Amino acid sequence: MSSRPAWHPDAEKRLRKVPFFIRPFVRKRAEGVAAERGLPQVTSQLLDEIKEREHKAG
Repeated sequence: MSSRPAWHPDAEKRLRKVPFFIRPFVRKRAEGVAAERGLPQVTSQLLDEIKEREHKAG
């Protein structure tokens, strides 16, 4: 089993701005998408893509 993707410092900074009760969901979702795509790192760009996709779905 592969390890969890690392977090780029900018993405980690953005995660800290997410309300604490939502943060675990956002972290898990971002790491899952990064793993699905074979990315070694969660970036701010990836967070933007996920946010855009989630807003379109909702």
